[in-house]
Amino acid sequence: MKILFTILIGLLPITLVAQDCDCGLNFDYTVKHVKSDYAGFNDKVKNNNRKEFELFTKSLRKRAAGLNNTDSCFVILRTWTNYFKDNHLRVQLDWQYRKKHPEEAKKLAGRFAKPVVKADNNDKPGSKTNISKPDSNTLLIRLPSFVWDEKKNIDSVIQAYSKQLKEIPNWIIDLRGNDGGTDYAFSAVLPYLYTNPIQIKPDEYRSSKGNIEVLEENLKDDDLSKEAKSLINNLIGLMKANPDGFVNPSGKENFEIKLDTVHKYPSKVAVLIDRNTASSAESFLIIAKQSKKVKVYGENSAGTLDYANTQYFDIPCKDLNLVIPISRSKRLPEHPIDNIGILPDVKLDPNTPDKINTIKVLMRKQ
Repeated sequence: MKILFTILIGLLPITLVAQDCDCGLNFDYTVKHVKSDYAGFNDKVKNNNRKEFELFTKSLRKRAAGLNNTDSCFVILRTWTNYFKDNHLRVQLDWQYRKKHPEEAKKLAGRFAKPVVKADNNDKPGSKTNISKPDSNTLLIRLPSFVWDEKKNIDSVIQAYSKQLKEIPNWIIDLRGNDGGTDYAFSAVLPYLYTNPIQIKPDEYRSSKGNIEVLEENLKDDDLSKEAKSLINNLIGLMKANPDGFVNPSGKENFEIKLDTVHKYPSKVAVLIDRNTASSAESFLIIAKQSKKVKVYGENSAGTLDYANTQYFDIPCKDLNLVIPISRSKRLPEHPIDNIGILPDVKLDPNTPDKINTIKVLMRKQ
């Protein structure tokens, strides 16, 4: 009961804004869909913690009953989803709410924000995808994001620097603060890092009525490519044929990627990460670390990769979004990353000034 008491202390009243959110209804909706659609639910709730989990859920359901304001309901729902310790699973404030109530949204987000280590003013990474040349033997490649829209920027700078990329021996790829997006975003970079066949574990998807419905809704998007629609249709078909289990669209236990060319340069690649390097950026690390050219520098990554392919569910309260990962990696359970992170080959203290220069010195000594 001590744990529950501590949690409920954090649910003390806050400034109330929207007053038309039936929290009991939204709580039950969230619990129902997480139990039936979240790919990690049965991995996270087992016999040894089921009683604790049900007691925790019961206490928050009681708290939610009778509330009708968005802000307090957000705190309750987010507290419940945080039980699973999965940053991909969350209730979040809708963008329209954040736009309409920016100050309240900032305060609410602050309740669940992770502690941040402030970077030295001279060591803050840039916010734009770019390539620079700190010296004649080094290229610095800044990749702040792997969201889908960033792919064209990454492809563009790789194309613009194609000559230098094949002539300069040392690369530093700065992934600090990159919280992911899609693995497609970094595809143009990988051929330069390749030295030997790459092993990749595929994802498997939880088959459920809710997941089928949300995927069928995705098919209505006019901007969806033919290839994407084909992949989704195939996944839906597999789910319908295998209800209440997991399906693997690839049909394989692992992939092996082989390329025809091993580039002479770069000969050494340093990848700089921090605790905010997450999701698809961690996918990049898993692939990059298999190259004989690559060493990873910094601190442990965020540890947000085991459960992915997030989908948005239409929670009754329009000021809130329910986001659920519907797939899990075939790395599990042997090789988890969530809440652990990917370990660097060379640890750097977060307060190390001028990390880029530090890495340049270390690379010269190799």
